Amino acid sequence: MKTAFKNKINLSFMGIMAVLLLLQILTLFYFGNRKAGFHEDEMYTYYSSNKTAGLFVNDRQWMERDQLRDDFVVLEGEGFRYGVVKQMQSWDVHPPLYYYIFHTACSLFPERFSKWAGIGVNLIAYVICYLLLAYAAYTVGAPSGGKKQRGEILAFLTCFAWGFSSAVISGVMFIRMYQWLTAFVLLCITLHLRAVKRQDYRIKTFLLPLAITVFLGFMTQYYYIIFHFFLGFGFCMFLLKNKKIREMFAYAAACAVGLLGAILYYPASLSHIFRGYRGTEAVSEFGDASNTWGRLRFFYGLFDDYVMNGTLSWWLLVICLLAVTTGYLRKKGKCQMTFWTPSVGLILFTCVGYFFTISKTALLLGETSNRYQLPIYGLLVFLILYSTWTLLSAVTMPAACVIGEKKICFALMGVLALFFTLTNLTAVRNGKVFFLYEEEKDIMEFVKSHQDDTVVILYNEASPDNIWRLSDELMQYERTYLTSQADLTPLTDSEVTTAATLLVYAADHENQEEALENLLVSNKNLTSYQTIAQKGLWTLYLFE
Repeated sequence: MKTAFKNKINLSFMGIMAVLLLLQILTLFYFGNRKAGFHEDEMYTYYSSNKTAGLFVNDRQWMERDQLRDDFVVLEGEGFRYGVVKQMQSWDVHPPLYYYIFHTACSLFPERFSKWAGIGVNLIAYVICYLLLAYAAYTVGAPSGGKKQRGEILAFLTCFAWGFSSAVISGVMFIRMYQWLTAFVLLCITLHLRAVKRQDYRIKTFLLPLAITVFLGFMTQYYYIIFHFFLGFGFCMFLLKNKKIREMFAYAAACAVGLLGAILYYPASLSHIFRGYRGTEAVSEFGDASNTWGRLRFFYGLFDDYVMNGTLSWWLLVICLLAVTTGYLRKKGKCQMTFWTPSVGLILFTCVGYFFTISKTALLLGETSNRYQLPIYGLLVFLILYSTWTLLSAVTMPAACVIGEKKICFALMGVLALFFTLTNLTAVRNGKVFFLYEEEKDIMEFVKSHQDDTVVILYNEASPDNIWRLSDELMQYERTYLTSQADLTPLTDSEVTTAATLLVYAADHENQEEALENLLVSNKNLTSYQTIAQKGLWTLYLFE
């Protein structure tokens, strides 16, 4: 009877978590449907994963649609070319695993350019993150040998607050490697938390999965190694404190095997980290002490605005007040509470180290810089909820004896769930989900209605690669004519010089106006032009 009751409780908890996951997936599909444009880095994801011949700028020549499109989709017979993907990334500054995954998704649907390939890949990673975060919150939240109710409540609230936050939704909408980095970060810390709780450091159950995780995490994004450095250091201190010297050396060996395997498989990683432009920039920023406070405040503000919805200061104030109250009650002998556990200390130390290091080294790109701290957002939410819940439980213990602990727990859970619902809905309503580019929906409709027009691209010779930022629009036209803004001699191509109308993409450059006037000189049928839209470093004009 008692066992059946316990199983019923566990099944009920699992059912609630499954419903929550379903609601969050439906929310992600809703925002995925609203995504209307692409960040330039997202276009690079498609290109570097599916490249066929390479993109080249040939001045005063036509570029056919298939010539452009073929480098952003997987062609029939060219699927699963992982060697090309690996080579492409070795020329850039990223490891290849995410691009393998993305290329696999595109290979399953050849000849198709769709946002859903990238969003779908991220959704898979999101589900993995959800399950791992729920497991981590439950493992740490449930006291050993005690009631599991607190662990279940903390797992639910953590996943609720994390999954509906605008930063996490935006992370799924961003077709890059950061959602998968989050998955491997959470897998890594989950393995450590499981080992700590079960005191299980065997090869099969811990060291081998750990080595594989190190390999996969490093092969996804180099920031993984920063997270693992602090996690590994804290874990070694835990083992050392408990006089587990042999286990500590075995742990270090497993990490080294995973890392060495990644470097041997992908030697370009060393040059990326130590000689690549991002690696040298990061080292330079980390060594500059003058930017520390400003950078920490910047990333604190991002977490506050896009995860905690402007309430972080209030949470920290409540935690401080509860801590002072709990300390007073313990002094009076009215409170016996275990707050600090090795697992909590491990999470806190790792998150603080990662947050500080990333804040010092990551690019400052406004709201989109959330991607760099995305891997620890769920853990930070858990730490806030764990601290609040544990301290509040200690303070309300006398009332729990009268009213009933279960009633108070579910009342608090309901209040916090309602709080996160209201704040997240407000954030979403205020447009805090980014990487959607909904303003480009009207532009794309205009482009499709003029896809048979003659199209000219006036590019800046200093940065011709910026043309590919327009690729999702340029794929709509049969072909486009490329010409440098620096060349102000009249155009001679008959199709351009005799067209009744022209669509012109002009790079934002100091001689843009002269280049536009040159088109009027080249084509006597045209008398004026008007601005249709602005996109990044480009302006779209209609000549009539």
